[in-house]
Amino acid sequence: MFVNKTKLPHLLLPEHYSSQSQYEVEMEAMFRPQWHWVGSLHDAPGDGDFFTRELFGVPILVRNHQGAYHCFLNVCPHRHSTLSSECSGNSPTLKCQYHGWGFNVDGSSGRIPDAKNFRPMSGGPECLKKFALAVHGPLIFVSLDPSCPPLTEQFAPFASVTDEFSSDRWAHAETWHYDFPANWKVVAENTVESYHLESVHTDSFRFEPEDAIEHEIHDGGTIMRATIKSSPWSTRFSNWVTTQIQPGCSPQYRMHHLFPHLFLMRTDVMLQVMVLMPTSPTTCRVTVSVFVLRREHETIWSKWLTRFWGRVKTSAVKKILAEDASLYPGIQTGMEHSPFKGCVSTREELVHALQNHVAEKCGLRSEASRDEVPVRVDAPVSNEGGR
Repeated sequence: MFVNKTKLPHLLLPEHYSSQSQYEVEMEAMFRPQWHWVGSLHDAPGDGDFFTRELFGVPILVRNHQGAYHCFLNVCPHRHSTLSSECSGNSPTLKCQYHGWGFNVDGSSGRIPDAKNFRPMSGGPECLKKFALAVHGPLIFVSLDPSCPPLTEQFAPFASVTDEFSSDRWAHAETWHYDFPANWKVVAENTVESYHLESVHTDSFRFEPEDAIEHEIHDGGTIMRATIKSSPWSTRFSNWVTTQIQPGCSPQYRMHHLFPHLFLMRTDVMLQVMVLMPTSPTTCRVTVSVFVLRREHETIWSKWLTRFWGRVKTSAVKKILAEDASLYPGIQTGMEHSPFKGCVSTREELVHALQNHVAEKCGLRSEASRDEVPVRVDAPVSNEGGR
């Protein structure tokens, strides 16, 4: 069931949820060196399709070239214009919107209008800056850090959640965004624990008895498995839909949390993806996508059923997230005024695992005892540190 047998300490101080210095350390130590989910295959499905994003203030452009995806800094080396100001589009060649400079698939200079006036051309500064990109299932990831380990290493304990079916089997239902007035850890901790379900999600999201919940704790993240509590009619209908699209799909709820900010949820023929991006010490942006499996050999009926189930699942997910969102302002306010250490139950042990990851990555001293609150390694220990 649970990994731990006794309650656990709250490893982070309340101030770690609003401190500017903690926010800056987290960005440098945990977020910028990470792989980031930036989009999905449906965002650029055809040859020449592209989309643009901003990642920690860095403009990027992701382009599909004959089925292979590439990511570049969305800046032209000529006169520093963005290559494209469009959110998405299609172009037969990769070229700058300003003066029409063209670039090859590897980012090297291609056709340059009136090229004779630029001679000699060294071929170095005139190339685009390229970033690492990886595709996992229907998801596209980008890393801005050239020293970041391969995505496959990060996904190792969690790959089954998206590897079970080929990427083209996942139909995109909807993507949407939230801007929450809360530190990203408030949202992450709420997402991984089931203790609040009885009081917050009384009608929308409940699990079967506690002893049916399973936890796994890994170095790179955590996994929760549970059985969703639903009426006999809902269970029969969900099982029928699953059988129509992909017989044998498990109805079990599986949540894979890849530290620090990516969540992959699976149940029956649905995949939910959620990523948290800090925007300040006390705010964050959340992006959510829902996918539904296509039948292996599609028919008009199965296409309709996939779209229908996508609407059903999207509506349910939005209701659950709205109920959680109503709590975040109060949790953040409490964090900023709390004189308490806090504590964590065994049912909330995935919260403790996340806090431990933050403490290790950000140079917070590991707990010396179960009653001690960590402080920074380079900070002096004082009696005020454990208020």
